[in-house]
Amino acid sequence: MQVVVAILLALAMILFGAELFTNAVEWLGRRLGLSQGAVGSVLAALGTALPETAVPITAIILGGGSRDAQDVGIGGILGAPFLLATLGSLIMALAALLVRRRSFPALEVNPVSFQRDMAFFLVAYSLALVVGVVRLPHSKSFVPWALMALYTLFLFLTLRARDSAEASGPIHPLYLQGQAPLPMMPHIMLQLLLSLGLIIGGAHLLSSGVEQIAKWLNIPPFILSALLIPLATELPETLNSVVWIHQGKDTLAVGNITGAMVFQSTLVPAIGILLTPWRLNMDAQLTGGLTLAAAAFVFGMFRLHQALSPGVLLCASLLYWVLPLQALALRYDPHIVYWVSGALLGAMLLLTLGMRARYRSEP
Repeated sequence: MQVVVAILLALAMILFGAELFTNAVEWLGRRLGLSQGAVGSVLAALGTALPETAVPITAIILGGGSRDAQDVGIGGILGAPFLLATLGSLIMALAALLVRRRSFPALEVNPVSFQRDMAFFLVAYSLALVVGVVRLPHSKSFVPWALMALYTLFLFLTLRARDSAEASGPIHPLYLQGQAPLPMMPHIMLQLLLSLGLIIGGAHLLSSGVEQIAKWLNIPPFILSALLIPLATELPETLNSVVWIHQGKDTLAVGNITGAMVFQSTLVPAIGILLTPWRLNMDAQLTGGLTLAAAAFVFGMFRLHQALSPGVLLCASLLYWVLPLQALALRYDPHIVYWVSGALLGAMLLLTLGMRARYRSEP
């Protein structure tokens, strides 16, 4: 019971810290006179990426070098893109189907930016997986810097693609200064430090709880961390996408997910490769393979049809359930898991076909 309370407290600390950080960093950009594009693509993106970055990194650094701590860290690193490519697709598809009242609506995305994001992700994530499976000479000293260079190039191309600066929208008042129209820099920096403390403290508490639960349930720490940690820390990205789809801003919604995937396939794995032996076990290879399969399927279907359909996203999301079902198979009778997985797959396919027929029949 104490572990459950600790995990809930850790999640609250991480999410509240991310909210404080994002708010402070927006005001920092305003005070420094940065454009809205620079604030959104660099500073604000860092705010939502901190939780999923802090959890695996603190697990590795503060875990004393134990194998379980390294598994938790690598699970968090590989699990974040896995969740975004699968459950992120599911959430966007359901949001589009529930909000739109027309025939099986395709998401209206910018083809250039979407293909750029997905191409960078597939290249970077594949490179991170290869170095963990194939022991090439000097790869651990070269690949991290190559991943960092890829993200730098991605930022350059993304910022250069903005033809005009976006209008600066209203910002929520700084939490530590109430309704002041323009907060002072010391208050902004104080809120930044407090938010970082909450995020790092919550990340360490969460990673410790994951290790304890994995030992109690006799489940490999990697599997549990690859499922639990990203599910908690990716909440800001996924909820933002739901709001943007509801507002008809499909490009922002999809870019929010794909942009996070690029960050988590470049800078975060680079840190993991530098701080760990980065030897990927079978569970890690399965997670990486499922992630690449989901992303490549969505990317390939988009290239083929030049449209991002909810049906394609729903199909990609089915790959998420392979990992938890494998964890159940280690704990229970595998035959039961096979029947449950078959029933789940059939239900998802029937739901997809039913919703498609319903929306096609509506005027």
